[in-house]
Amino acid sequence: MKNNKIKMITFTALFTALVTVATMVIQIPVGEGYVHVGDSMIYLAACILPAPCAVFAASVGAGIADALTGFVIYVPATVIIKALNALPFILMRVYLKKKNGDGKILNPHIAFMLIPTTLVTMFGYLIADYLLFGEKFAVISAFTGGWVQPLGSALIFLALAAALDKAQFKKKVIL
Repeated sequence: MKNNKIKMITFTALFTALVTVATMVIQIPVGEGYVHVGDSMIYLAACILPAPCAVFAASVGAGIADALTGFVIYVPATVIIKALNALPFILMRVYLKKKNGDGKILNPHIAFMLIPTTLVTMFGYLIADYLLFGEKFAVISAFTGGWVQPLGSALIFLALAAALDKAQFKKKVIL
């Protein structure tokens, strides 16, 4: 029991760090924010970790990245949006677990969750930009870069998830 708790804390910390680093390493400025690939780590965390741990890694990792890179104004919105980004994957995993099909990271059901999580990102930051900077800026920001980040993260997620499944990661690391 104690080993499981230590393993859970370790993997939660690892994914929190992965979200932070992946968000900070490649940043392409767009409007008042930036495009990054950190969401790919959020998707992986949500497909591997238990729900509370995945939400923690997503929210805290992305929030730390915003704070460390000078986008402190976005931290409250990011914490909420990134928690919501994990939700579609978490809900699908609950559904698949009931159907006895949660053995892999990537499957068609999980891949489909890239659509609602992309919409969460786009509309979440549209609302955040509207509240922070006004209507005109929000619309411009949403249509210039709002779709690039989730698309790039989706492609990286699909490649990493396929590789991890090939290595039977989920079977080897039972959380």
